[in-house]
Amino acid sequence: MSSSSHEYGITLPNGCTIVHGDGANIKHPFTDIPVEMHELDPGGNPGMSFAGQLGFIEFSTEFRLPRHVHIAPPTADVSEQKFVSERIVVLNGFALVELNGEIYMIPPKSLVTIAPGVPHTWTACPAGVSFPIPEGQAESPEDTVKSTGTFLMLYEYEEPTAFFPTAQTTTLTKVEDYERCDDLDGIRIPKLSAVDVQDWCWFVSGRKLIPPTEAGIRG
Repeated sequence: MSSSSHEYGITLPNGCTIVHGDGANIKHPFTDIPVEMHELDPGGNPGMSFAGQLGFIEFSTEFRLPRHVHIAPPTADVSEQKFVSERIVVLNGFALVELNGEIYMIPPKSLVTIAPGVPHTWTACPAGVSFPIPEGQAESPEDTVKSTGTFLMLYEYEEPTAFFPTAQTTTLTKVEDYERCDDLDGIRIPKLSAVDVQDWCWFVSGRKLIPPTEAGIRG
């Protein structure tokens, strides 16, 4: 399947996307080598290029970022500041990401592209949360996998940027609308129990975005 004909993952109303499981474009480019490529993004996105910082962060439930946005500083070519996109690959473990005030549980091997101006924050899913293995990967319907309270994130910014904390939870379209918040403790995802995750968090599985209490998640 070509990149152009594949529909990638889930697109939220705020413009963020989440790609997991069969939402990726799964390719087998060689007939004699059993390599499987999981293309999370085809590139060539109109108006978007990634030239900012690239790195990784090891998260635990004790590491809860304050809610924030990313703003690129003025440059020699661009006189005005602007909001920038960020891409996060959850490599292993299970993550919790807040986007516009909603919390999503992100499985490993997923890509989250955060749209410009969307306030967001991250922490690890608490240990002991169990949820069904996606269809086609489980040996039986009762098979589950448990979170460990940690995850590994690979991040990339569209342009060089810094951290701008905010209590705002709606998408910002103009940098002038950004309101700084210095109460960093007050804008973190709270420490959640396994039961809280079941009751509060959306669950991403392949092309499905499952509401809280309906995902088969158990604390």
